[in-house]
Amino acid sequence: MVNPQLMHYLETTIIPQYKQLDTSHSPEHVYQVLENSIEIAAPLSVDLDIVSTVAVFHDLGLLKGRKNHERASRSMVESDAFLADYFTKEQRKIIGEAVEDHRASLSYEPRSIYGKIISEADRDLDFYRILERTIYFAIEKKSLSDPDNLCQEAFEYIQQKYGPHHHLTFWLGYSKNIAGLAEIHEMLTDPIKFNSAFSDCYEQRMKKADFLS
Repeated sequence: MVNPQLMHYLETTIIPQYKQLDTSHSPEHVYQVLENSIEIAAPLSVDLDIVSTVAVFHDLGLLKGRKNHERASRSMVESDAFLADYFTKEQRKIIGEAVEDHRASLSYEPRSIYGKIISEADRDLDFYRILERTIYFAIEKKSLSDPDNLCQEAFEYIQQKYGPHHHLTFWLGYSKNIAGLAEIHEMLTDPIKFNSAFSDCYEQRMKKADFLS
């Protein structure tokens, strides 16, 4: 159980800051990573206050730019006055390191179980959520708007990052990620299914988000 005082702070002070970022890193994404983190942590002997704080802070450094945002996120953990009062110095060190270790492209093994939890949780290998976030990012950051170009961009990105030659390492064997990766591979090998999924995501979700005029 996460301490209500801590959760209130995270939900009222930290998570709303993600509204300043692109839609693929919105509060909705943070809540999904938080949910994944709690689920992964359930059978483990870990501190859920630390797990939750890592999940909420992991991408906050994007407010300072995409490059090295994991380091910026760690700096924000280390300079946060509420966390300084709530956690011990050692706990804040663990949180900072875990936040810094969250990226899938990490060249070394996360330094703690908390880094492994956030790494697994942030991948969120759900094909439809990945597809949706990829389209959002292409629209907002790459200024793509043509459906054919968006579909090609989404396919190439997902193929490169999650395809058969991916470089992902599963630190904890999170069953949803393993099953999700298998579904991603299935969709990548079936153009009809992939294009159908893209059309659904583009037509239904993008229009609801008012991205298309």
